[in-house]
Amino acid sequence: MQKLLFATTALVATAGMAAADVTFGGYARWGMEYVEDRDTETQIESRMRLIVTATTESDAGLSFGAQTRLNIDEDDLNTFNQPRFYVAYEGLEVSVGNTQGAFEFMPGMYTDSVGLNGLGYENVVFNYAADAYSSGGQGRQGIDVKYSMGALSAHLSYSTDETGGSSVTDGDDRLAAFLAYDVNGWTLAGGFQDVNDEVVGDATATGGAAFETSGNAYTNWVLTASGPVGPATIIGKIASNDYSNVAADLDGDGNADGFHPVGDDAMVYHIGATFDVAAATTVSGFINNDEALDQGDGVTQFGAGFVHDLGGGASVRGGVATMGNFFDDETITKADLGVQFSF
Repeated sequence: MQKLLFATTALVATAGMAAADVTFGGYARWGMEYVEDRDTETQIESRMRLIVTATTESDAGLSFGAQTRLNIDEDDLNTFNQPRFYVAYEGLEVSVGNTQGAFEFMPGMYTDSVGLNGLGYENVVFNYAADAYSSGGQGRQGIDVKYSMGALSAHLSYSTDETGGSSVTDGDDRLAAFLAYDVNGWTLAGGFQDVNDEVVGDATATGGAAFETSGNAYTNWVLTASGPVGPATIIGKIASNDYSNVAADLDGDGNADGFHPVGDDAMVYHIGATFDVAAATTVSGFINNDEALDQGDGVTQFGAGFVHDLGGGASVRGGVATMGNFFDDETITKADLGVQFSF
């Protein structure tokens, strides 16, 4: 990577921008994944992620940048995603383009993720009912404002219902923000989201009662707290998710005939932990209850995993997790094991 960076910097410098850099980084992973009741339950799991970042600095000390990402999975040949463009000065960064999303970057949100590939990321309590950075696609277009000063950090994101053939048009504008503070080794964070939800069509395309709805779920608010307790780092999360505009098949006839019964305040309660069990080995686990699952009756989900550091940016990692669904109390088990290295 170093040789590539030097060569690229020299090339850009000859074009008259001596302060500019283009860097390449990312990771690669491969292994095996098991998903209960899948047609082929055990499959090869792999991904190569390449991140390209171009930066320059003005005479006044402003940093300008653009970043794009390429994901290539075992079952998907993606192109580069839509880039984001940013300007930064000291603790402030403003970016436009592919929206990162405040909840996606909230402290503690991904801390207790398990497995080689996240195993469904059931530990992410906002259930992706808010803006999240799109690694392999167009992504929602918007703006992110991030600020940090000492123990305080904040992130505001706003995305619009893009028109003009956008593949991510879904009839809403989203405003989200979080505020986080570090105190005595603990990080406390709280966030909210406000959505201008517009009707984009009927709840059902064929059969059943046609009624208008956007069909989207949204997160109302999230709280996270993480910090040391003895030898462990504990992560607590609570989220309120709104499913009142999500159509549901209430009578089981295969057609949408009402709204999701959990309504506009489906709570997710989550507790997780990470432990250093040896000099190079970390174990993580979580348990949560999501009230939106099983037609609003709620399902408890579990996850556990490990990471063993091999040095040089390489690690062996794996995990096991359960995943509920919206329709009944059944859960499936997912597991994986493999190797990952960063470059």
